[in-house]
Amino acid sequence: MKSNLLKRNKQLYHVVLLLLVITATVGVISYNNLFCDGQIIGKWIGLGVSLCITTLFIAMTSTYEECGFDIIAIPFLIASIIVSIHSLLQITGVIHVNTVNGYRVLAGFDNPAGVAASLTVSLPFTLALIDKVKDRVIKNVALSGTCGVVLTILVIARSRVGILASGIVLLLYVLHTLKDVKTRKIMAALLSLILLAVVVYMSFSKRGSNSGRALILGVCWDMFKDAPLFGHGLHGFRSQYMLYQADYLEHCGSSVLPMLADNTTHPLNEYALLAVNFGVIGIATLLIGIIMTIMHYFKNQSNESFVGIMTIAGIGVLSMFSYPFRYPLTLLGLLCALLLVYKDVLLNLSRTTMIIIRSTTATISSLFLCLIIIWAHYQIQWKKLSVVSDNGNETKAVLEGYDILYPKLKNDPYFLYNYAYVLSENGDCKKAGDMAIDSFGLMANYDTALLIADNAKECGDVDMAEEFYWVASKMCPVRFMPLYGLFCLYKELDRTDDMLEIGQTILSKPVKINSNEIRTIRSNVKQTLIKM
Repeated sequence: MKSNLLKRNKQLYHVVLLLLVITATVGVISYNNLFCDGQIIGKWIGLGVSLCITTLFIAMTSTYEECGFDIIAIPFLIASIIVSIHSLLQITGVIHVNTVNGYRVLAGFDNPAGVAASLTVSLPFTLALIDKVKDRVIKNVALSGTCGVVLTILVIARSRVGILASGIVLLLYVLHTLKDVKTRKIMAALLSLILLAVVVYMSFSKRGSNSGRALILGVCWDMFKDAPLFGHGLHGFRSQYMLYQADYLEHCGSSVLPMLADNTTHPLNEYALLAVNFGVIGIATLLIGIIMTIMHYFKNQSNESFVGIMTIAGIGVLSMFSYPFRYPLTLLGLLCALLLVYKDVLLNLSRTTMIIIRSTTATISSLFLCLIIIWAHYQIQWKKLSVVSDNGNETKAVLEGYDILYPKLKNDPYFLYNYAYVLSENGDCKKAGDMAIDSFGLMANYDTALLIADNAKECGDVDMAEEFYWVASKMCPVRFMPLYGLFCLYKELDRTDDMLEIGQTILSKPVKINSNEIRTIRSNVKQTLIKM
């Protein structure tokens, strides 16, 4: 009887381990062919489905007691190996990095921030597994190799925040692990100097990037002041930031900041995003949670709970200068870290409480699994429509498909923008304008404002076209297209004085990147003004 029970527990252990490995793995691989934004949406859907199945299985089989540290750490180790190998293959040129931004390292992500988040979140689990190796030589080689590979990838990826966050994790590991006081002090001092150098480097290199961050934080402060207590709501930042940026740039009196302004959907700081969306209430809730977690750790210290603290610290540093929660492995890492810190509480719950938790978890997991699968189906249908539309085929079928999907995805600003563009291309400017306005209400940005202006111009709505050309220009003053749209609009209306003023503005406007498009615009404007 006892032998059968042990055998069953071992089988359940391996099933849970396999499910968690799949969960972590799908969080770092790409599904480009299924979704419009396969590099991000694909990872979230894959990880979401796998995590729901895993938690449902654990809840139904009562294997939570078998979920020890190894079963949590091994999936992150495998995920980090996948990201590291992919990154190294890109660094060596074996795999080509297909990007217009000149990045050398992306792994399966859209930005080096994804690589930094994945490696930083996985590092504490990897270090803890290596620490269990008894052979000292093998352990030292593994530690050196792991740190060397991670830091090399982050340096080549030019991820300053990744280096800083990983350095903080290593510093905590050294302070906790090394028993010899002298060695610990030397290593801690050395790592501290390295981290200080990174901070100094972050401050003085890429000054344009730093100024851009300062611009974003300045606009966030204006948004926070307007709604300090409860914030602007769940999607408050994306729905209003660009409008605030337009106003900020119009009154800032700087000639540098307008050259740096661009479309912004995230403040590059998770704390600023929390403050804008949820105000003081959101920040206070986060602080209370952090304080409670730290206090609980110090009351119930263990090697496993320390891994959780290291993971939370790494995520906390990443959140100061990046957007780690754009990538699903970060959320999975945070959940596992909290599980390790509060594991003693979970194991000491009464049987009745555990039955309630298991039932609730199973119900929620089943519900989320159904919702994710349904949403994934809509995303796949949208992708198919997008491909057919791009090929210029079956226009009627495409429009019918968008009509069917509209009630399901009407709260997705990207879907509405895409729908508006397709409608505009097919001559339905009235409906296209309505969709674009709805998209702009959910996410005010430069591209949508320009689409509204162009579409209004086609429909003959001069006032709206003029208004949104100005809105787009104020959002991103460095861009030439809105001013050129105004120039062409005034030309069609024979508003010679306005056309002359805008034309002179275009010709005297500083150029950030002298592209073929800008050269063509300036040439056309110059020739038109000469003819006048």
